[in-house]
Amino acid sequence: MLQKDDLKVLYELDSNYRKTYTEIGKKIRRSEQLISYKIKSFIRQGIIRGNLPLIDYSRFGLLSFIVLFKTQYRNEQNFKRLIGVITQHGKVSSVIECDGKYDLMVAFAAQNPSQFNKLLKQVVSQNPELRDWTILTTVVEHYYLRDYLVAREGHGDVIIGGDRQIIKLDDLNRSIIRLLVQGKKKVVELALALETTPKTIMARLRWLEQQQIVRGYRLLLDARAMGISSNLILLKYRNITQEQEENLRQFCRYAPPIIELTKTFGEWDALLLTETRDRGEFRRLFLQLRERFDEFIADTDTFRIFAVHKKQCLPKEIFE
Repeated sequence: MLQKDDLKVLYELDSNYRKTYTEIGKKIRRSEQLISYKIKSFIRQGIIRGNLPLIDYSRFGLLSFIVLFKTQYRNEQNFKRLIGVITQHGKVSSVIECDGKYDLMVAFAAQNPSQFNKLLKQVVSQNPELRDWTILTTVVEHYYLRDYLVAREGHGDVIIGGDRQIIKLDDLNRSIIRLLVQGKKKVVELALALETTPKTIMARLRWLEQQQIVRGYRLLLDARAMGISSNLILLKYRNITQEQEENLRQFCRYAPPIIELTKTFGEWDALLLTETRDRGEFRRLFLQLRERFDEFIADTDTFRIFAVHKKQCLPKEIFE
C-alpha cells in the first residue's frame, strides 16, 4: 500500500524524471537518502517501468495511427508471441493489452496514410491471429500530470501531434533523442555516450525543449502494481461545436483521474485514458462525463487496460 510520501515522490518524478533526488527531497521536505531508497523500491516492485520522454513525432513529419485489434485467442503462449512480435516492430510506438471488446491497442507511426495502409496490411498478413480491427487517425494528444496522486487539479497540459512544422535535426540532436527514448536521462550519461561535454548536452536539451520537440519527461508507471485501475473511455460525437469540444478538453484537464486525451477521427472521436483507485471511482467519472456532455456525446465505450507492453512517442525505426 503506497503511503502519502510515496505518492508525493512518484508525482514529482513523474512530472519530470530528470529531477535530482536533492530537488525532490527539498520539494517534499524529505532527505535525499529517503528519496533514493523509495525510487529504488518502486523500480524493484515494478511500479516504475521506465522513462517516457514526451517527444513530438509531428516535428519529424510523422502521423500516429491507432489500431484496436480483436484477436483469435488460441492459447496464452501464442498470444504472448503475438504481443512480442508486434512490440518489436520498428514502426510501432505503443502496445496496450486490453480486457474487453478489444484485445490490443497498437499505435503505428507513418509519414502518410498510404504508408500506414501498406504497413498494416503487412502486419496483418504476417499475423493471421489479428482477425478484426478498428482504425483511428490521431489528430492531437494531450498529456496531463497525475494530479490524483497528490489531490491537485489541472497542473499541466502537454500537447503532442497536430499541424506542426517539421524541424530538421543534426546528428547530435537526433542521437540525444535516441538515447532519451532508450531510457537515458542524466546529462553525464548522455555526454559520455556521445563523447561530448555536459555543457554541450545541456545546451542541446534546452534548444530541443525551446523548439517544442522534447515536450516533457514523464514516467512509464505500472498502474496495477500501484493498486490503480486503468481504463479507456471512447467517445463518439454528434454535431459538436468548437466551444463544446474546448469545454470537454478543459473538463479532462481538471479531472484528476484523466491522464491522457487523444483526439482522433474514424469510428471514435476521442480516447480518454484514466487511472482511478477503484472501479467505483471510474464509474462516477464516467457518469459525470455522460451527464455533463450528453448534448453532443452520441456513443461511448469503455474497457480496462490489462498491461502496457510498450509506450513511446517515437518508434525505434526513426533512428535507423
